[in-house]
Amino acid sequence: MSMKIFVFSTDDRGLEVFESKEAAIAACEGIDVENGECLFWDEHGISLEVVFSKPNKRGSFTVVSGVYDLRPFPEGLELLEFLPNVGYVEGHGMFNSVAEIQQHLTR
Repeated sequence: MSMKIFVFSTDDRGLEVFESKEAAIAACEGIDVENGECLFWDEHGISLEVVFSKPNKRGSFTVVSGVYDLRPFPEGLELLEFLPNVGYVEGHGMFNSVAEIQQHLTR
């Protein structure tokens, strides 16, 4: 079952849309996620929390990303409320603008 996942990158304020949870997880390294550089929402704009099953490992000279999953977190900020923070959208043919995402979420 595929469902769109929205990922906000805190460093460049971009909102990227992924075709599935697996694609979003593959694109976002665990170390960046743990550092708060990626925020996630499901296709309905409900916040997703990150749950690590294998923690990140930091060595003297290396960092190895851990393994994580995304779970619904209805207590979090909804994407609709967060959209004013978005600088640009990378929609991969699904969405081209913040306005399109806003329209999708308010249907």
